[in-house]
Amino acid sequence: MKYSEAQRKKRGKRKKKNYFRNIVIAVLVVLGSYYIAFHSGIFDIKEVKVEGNVHYTTGQVKELSGVVYGDNIFRTRVSEVAKRLELDPYIRKAEVSWALPAGIDILLDERKESVLIAYEEGYVVVDYDGVILRTTREHLKMPVMAGLTPIEPEPGLALRAEEAGQLKPGLDFMKFIEDNNFYIKRLDLSGVVPKAYVFDRLVVEGDLRNMEKNIREIKRVVADLDSKGIERGTISVGSTSCSFSPEIRS
Repeated sequence: MKYSEAQRKKRGKRKKKNYFRNIVIAVLVVLGSYYIAFHSGIFDIKEVKVEGNVHYTTGQVKELSGVVYGDNIFRTRVSEVAKRLELDPYIRKAEVSWALPAGIDILLDERKESVLIAYEEGYVVVDYDGVILRTTREHLKMPVMAGLTPIEPEPGLALRAEEAGQLKPGLDFMKFIEDNNFYIKRLDLSGVVPKAYVFDRLVVEGDLRNMEKNIREIKRVVADLDSKGIERGTISVGSTSCSFSPEIRS
């Protein structure tokens, strides 16, 4: 269909009019959305949900997060909240997200207190990655790793020790022990041969790798001794087997 010159001009004016009308509508929608988002109170934070926390209570996590009830959700930068939480030694990873319209969700991956390492008048508490969680004078109910000399331990940093070559193998062994449902009170790395104390006077001695390879046999021997009420002696571990002696070697 062909249009006259007058008709084309009229259609052009109508298109311009519609174009400007659409721009005005879009601007009004944006302004209205902005007002609703930032001034209506619909998106003011009313709930903070926390998951994955074990060491800290939900209330403590909320306090550490710095999230303020009543603040606008869109003014709360979740990446900054996550970074703030991850400054704490016990928090390995924090995932923070908006839960529209008025909530914040926090999911934590916490570090676990795993090993005590003697230091001055107390202990350094570390996880199996060797990250320092805190120092304490209290003897907590967890295994002790002896024979290491910590260097200026500071919570949140990786532990350094003068015996650097023994630190990671010792921590890896302690984790292996836990993963295999076995318990030792103390791992002494101060001598030529490592010693794992099941009881104060019942010792498993041998290369750490040999202990790992023979863990089933060690557990069997310990269970047999326990059934007989024997809590002292030495279990010597070789590359393929282990043997028990009632003597305790110094």
